Amino acid sequence: MLITLGIIGIVAAITIPTLISNLQEAHFHAKWKECYAILNNAFNMVIAKEPTLLVKTQNSYFPRKEFISAILSNLQVVDECYANTTVNYGDNRCDNYPDNNNIKYKWSGISYIANQANYKNLAGNEITPGDFNINAALLKNGAAVYFGGLWREYTIVVDVNNFTGGPNVLGKDVYAISLSSGDPVNIYLKNLYVGDLHFKPYGAEGTLTRSNGYSGCDANIGTDTTSVLYEAPGAGCSYKYLHEK
Repeated sequence: MLITLGIIGIVAAITIPTLISNLQEAHFHAKWKECYAILNNAFNMVIAKEPTLLVKTQNSYFPRKEFISAILSNLQVVDECYANTTVNYGDNRCDNYPDNNNIKYKWSGISYIANQANYKNLAGNEITPGDFNINAALLKNGAAVYFGGLWREYTIVVDVNNFTGGPNVLGKDVYAISLSSGDPVNIYLKNLYVGDLHFKPYGAEGTLTRSNGYSGCDANIGTDTTSVLYEAPGAGCSYKYLHEK
């Protein structure tokens, strides 16, 4: 009996961590599908109501706050802050430092000026906040959404269980959406309206992710640097897990 119990214990020690990990990943994937659906619906509602809403002005790099606010107005937001103080969007910082009194809850984990190493790509290296440093919001379902990017392509980054839940890894509990006009070269020279944008997960055809589709969901694919999100290992997981059965 003792030998049998010992064997059962060994088998349990081997299999239970794997089982827990698989259940956690399945939860992340399901939550990502939920978040993508509600964000896509919010985006489509903005297009239906205000197709000529100005996203950016000519010769401007950053998306306008009015555009971001329009999307957030169609979501169930329980907390919000502005991370980038360089474009006059406010003085709020979206980090979790004790002296930050601008947010109600400890959920964000990102700041334009500090605390940059809280999010990692699938290869384990940090992601700089340039692609999600302009605006952040905590949703009622517990997810955190970040808006960022520059003139070539704007982004919505989704942390399905917000910063406090971990592991805060692109392709695990963090995913990204591309808001692109399909004209990355000349977009800087003209005004951009919400009706011009495409709403697609990173890794889908037409996004700037270098390795499209399922193949982009790999720690060994992409540029393992801190430069841009769409080149980071794990970016293509955003597309892959939306299409999993």
